[in-house]
Amino acid sequence: MRQFLTESSERTFHVLVAEEAARVIGGSVFSYVPRSNCGFSEYLVLEPRARGSGMGRQLFDRRKAILDRRAAECGHTSCRGLFIEVDSPERTPPEMLEADRESSIDAYARLRIFGHLGFRKVDVPYVQPPLGPGKEAVDYLDLLFAAWDSQTDVIPVEWILQTVEPIWASWTPCSAPEYLAEFHNRIGTSRLVSLEPLSTGAAE
Repeated sequence: MRQFLTESSERTFHVLVAEEAARVIGGSVFSYVPRSNCGFSEYLVLEPRARGSGMGRQLFDRRKAILDRRAAECGHTSCRGLFIEVDSPERTPPEMLEADRESSIDAYARLRIFGHLGFRKVDVPYVQPPLGPGKEAVDYLDLLFAAWDSQTDVIPVEWILQTVEPIWASWTPCSAPEYLAEFHNRIGTSRLVSLEPLSTGAAE
């Protein structure tokens, strides 16, 4: 958390806490990136018994209000939307999917929740840089985006690159430029990237 809490002029960092009867039951850790006018969600957690209660939606709406306020402070009408990383059910190692089902939530169920909140998949191969010394890059994540303008089917490449650059730099300053260059190469010369519906599995 200390790593994520590092402030810079390239992003502002926020922590939301959900409480019930003076007890913490969930929360969200997220950033606003002025250069892209987008948000990036590092974490969103909620106790299992609180799921389905509307608390997740309240966290999402409160986070959106904070991001819009930050955008207004930077001269924008509102924030453009929110990026988030999520495990891909098709590419995540089976043992990790099973561990998630036991300790957290099924990967497809998670995608259904994110789809309900307006997230769609950013149609570009995504690799998360190592989150610190001795750690490895993660290639089984998808990058999702919830556009404040729900009619948006594509987003500019620059929104993606300008958002992940300061986020990655805070995680791994030394290797971030290398991974950013590789990410740019995978996108290619396209100026726009499609937003695709989420694959929510046979249980949908």
